[in-house]
Amino acid sequence: MIEENPTADSDVPLDHHAARIAILGAGNPYCIDLIKSLLRMGNKLRDCHIVLMDTNEENLELIYTLGTKLFQHAEVALTLERTTSREEALADTDFVLTTFHTGGIDAQRLDEKIPLRHGLIGQKMIGAGGFFSALRTIPLIASVAVEMEKVIPHAFLLNYTSPCNIITEAVAHVSGIRTIGLCDSPGYEIQQIAQAAGVGADPGKRLHSRTVGLNQSNWTTAVWRNGIDVLPQIISWCENFITSQPEMNISSYIQVMIRTLTAHYGAIPSHYMHYYYFPDTALEFLQRKPTSHAEDIIAILPGLLSRYREEAQKAIPDLNTISGSEGFGAFALDIVSSILNNTGEEWILNVPNKGSLNFLSDDRIVELPCHVDARGAIPFTQGDGGIKIEQRGLISQLAEYEGATAQVALWGTRRDAIKALTANPLVSSYRKAEQIYDDLAVAHKKYLPQRLLH
Repeated sequence: MIEENPTADSDVPLDHHAARIAILGAGNPYCIDLIKSLLRMGNKLRDCHIVLMDTNEENLELIYTLGTKLFQHAEVALTLERTTSREEALADTDFVLTTFHTGGIDAQRLDEKIPLRHGLIGQKMIGAGGFFSALRTIPLIASVAVEMEKVIPHAFLLNYTSPCNIITEAVAHVSGIRTIGLCDSPGYEIQQIAQAAGVGADPGKRLHSRTVGLNQSNWTTAVWRNGIDVLPQIISWCENFITSQPEMNISSYIQVMIRTLTAHYGAIPSHYMHYYYFPDTALEFLQRKPTSHAEDIIAILPGLLSRYREEAQKAIPDLNTISGSEGFGAFALDIVSSILNNTGEEWILNVPNKGSLNFLSDDRIVELPCHVDARGAIPFTQGDGGIKIEQRGLISQLAEYEGATAQVALWGTRRDAIKALTANPLVSSYRKAEQIYDDLAVAHKKYLPQRLLH
């Protein structure tokens, strides 16, 4: 039986009507999806004040202009402001949502491309790429948390910046501010495979799952649809799928590998698990693709921003032109709403373990079902979460690697960093770790402290 963790905090609830929400990194063009979510959720977040903050003044002004016009047209009970000052953004704020990556999309491109030169998987969230994303970004987010504890100790820090677990753990080392790591992937991925198996959520509803482990490294061991566990149907469908020996190509290989793992392990892995269980195949497809994910984004950004500027000139911008899916915005605001409205809903979130998973250390950040109310996110005690012994080893190794990386980003040296990177299952070689570390450190040296360069 799943129980609420008895070690959860019992903080005083926030007043709904006074909530101030700051978005750090709001100049990101994809933050327009957050504006779209605010329009849809205006009633749940009524009277809230939204502060958009970014150092890219041009992009920030564009997002603010679009948001202001859309809010006015929809007559939502929300107010909007923008600032380039972090101090102004944090003042009297109740929720701080971090969505930025130090170095931006250009740094992400290097995180993806340089590891491939060494015959290693290049990815923005995991492996050597995710490692350097953490090294660059943790000092800045840690400083945000420290400042929050001084000026708004009652507030929540909602971290959407990846790699989520490593950054969230680093924050816990330097600040007692209430921090929740966010990732919308579990809900999306489970719905995707359930829908393919014919047991997706009914319109207007969502599936509930027992998804446990780490961010981007977890297993789902139960999926409830209208109160009934439909995981057996999903497993059966996956078994039939792989029996047909589906072709693996550039557009299908991830789905084929995920469904293969589901059939063999009797549980659904997060999509990123295919990198660990089929590293050679994953590397082959990454090397075969002429452009990286970051390069694909870089290619479409000019056109996206051009459309934004055109719509910003109109009295009523067209949402269909400027926005795709609601993505991260909807999920982040669902969590804010659950806290503000004291709903007690269940969400898959990233929080300190504190005994929730019995095979991981208490201070590791874990991803698992949480009860979310005015106190924040309270993890449900899982025991082993239904994860079998042969699945726990990889998760345990990744958890300790993440803990080591968080400490290196805050206090470590080059030598410490190489040892931490060696512990990553996608590297697992001191010699390779040293070589790729030095290449990436040179590429990102303007974003790294001197202690990590020598």
